[in-house]
Amino acid sequence: MPASDPPTPVPDLGTYMAEDTTEGTPRLGRVTAWDGSLIHLQPPGGGAVWTAAPTGLRRPSERERALIRILTRPVTAMEPPPAPQSWPEPPVVLSVEPVPPAVPAPGCAPCALAAEWERHHRHQEDHSAAADCRVEIRNHPHATPKLTLPDARP
Repeated sequence: MPASDPPTPVPDLGTYMAEDTTEGTPRLGRVTAWDGSLIHLQPPGGGAVWTAAPTGLRRPSERERALIRILTRPVTAMEPPPAPQSWPEPPVVLSVEPVPPAVPAPGCAPCALAAEWERHHRHQEDHSAAADCRVEIRNHPHATPKLTLPDARP
C-alpha cells in the first residue's frame, strides 16, 4: 500500500500568509476563507481577494510581518494646524473729491485726443477707461529723451 502524503495544514482564518510569485516579490494576504481545496486571501489593508493552494503558502518572514503591520495600522487623525495669526488690515481711505480731469501737454495732438476720451469716459462713468487715458497722457513722451544714442559717425 503506497504511503499517502500527510494533509497540508490549513492556516487559521484571519492569519497572514505569504505566497511566492514568479516575479520574486511575495504576495501577502490575510486568510478570509477556505473552500476545501483553495484558500482565499486578501491583501493587507484591503483589496481584491485571490485564491491560492495551501501548498504554495508559507508564514511571512519578519520583514514581511513588519510590512503587514505598516499596511494594516489605522491612520489616526492629526490635529488641525493652529490658525495663523491674522492682523486686521488697515482701513482704506478713499478721497471723496473726484479726480481732476487730465491736462494734456500744450501743443500735443495725441494728449489732446486722450484728454477728450478721458472726459467722454468720465461722463459715461467708466472710471477705469478714464484712468487708462490719464495714464496714456502721463506716459506719452513730450520732451527730448534724457538718454540718447551716441553718434555712429567714424
